[in-house]
Amino acid sequence: MCTTGVFRLASGGYALFKNKDFGRAYFDDRVVLEPNVFGVSGTTSWAGVDPSLDQFSGFSVGANSSGLLCCDSNVVTLDGHVNYDIMVEVALREGTNVESAISAVKKEVAKSPTSWGNMVLIDQNSSASIEIRGTEIVAVPLIGANARTNHHLSLGDHELQEDKTTTVLRFNSASKRLAEVKSVSDVFALLKSHDDGDTGVCNHALHTTVYSYVLVRENNETTLHVSQGQPCLNNKVIVNKIPFGSAFSSQSVNEFIANYPSANKANFGVAV
Repeated sequence: MCTTGVFRLASGGYALFKNKDFGRAYFDDRVVLEPNVFGVSGTTSWAGVDPSLDQFSGFSVGANSSGLLCCDSNVVTLDGHVNYDIMVEVALREGTNVESAISAVKKEVAKSPTSWGNMVLIDQNSSASIEIRGTEIVAVPLIGANARTNHHLSLGDHELQEDKTTTVLRFNSASKRLAEVKSVSDVFALLKSHDDGDTGVCNHALHTTVYSYVLVRENNETTLHVSQGQPCLNNKVIVNKIPFGSAFSSQSVNEFIANYPSANKANFGVAV
């Protein structure tokens, strides 16, 4: 369960955000960092309580060197279906912008049924949402700031949807607050918010927020703002530029991983 969204900055930059909600109160990310792509590993076991059983695949949130930002949120996780997190990785590895990323995801979803999810994507010129339900896929252009949670807006509600308690409340709260967002600080205020008590954007209800992310693209550079734990209780935000392209080196990667708030200090990317 997650709250996600996109917005544009007055400076001409743009951003994507995500609160990662998990089935337990503590989680350590795995980071994938390569010269042209950054991602936080996704997991099909997000509702599990035993860390030793975690199953990782795809990206939960990430960016690429072309300036594309993307993340997802769960609607239904189904055994035997492709993990929707894989579609975020497909978008970031194969897309150079929103349009090409959507085409790549559509081709991949057509190959085999995928667990149901919501994706949001943004680049310099456009943004969009993608809804996936098995082999059904709907991509919708987004105008202005937009949020998504754990139900489908275009494909509609379904009895199998896994969050029937908090998703609409979080969507309404995030959408309302986004109208006032002007800075990264404003976004973190949104991510910390509790407009509906424990079912606020910062989730303490069915699941617990374990990470908050804001990716910002400005002046051909991508910066990650990340906080581990419930954001309403943790004001420590780690800010790092992602070392894409010519900035990528063993030193810059080691520094990025060392600063990342996770006990996993390995780079799970492909060695280069």
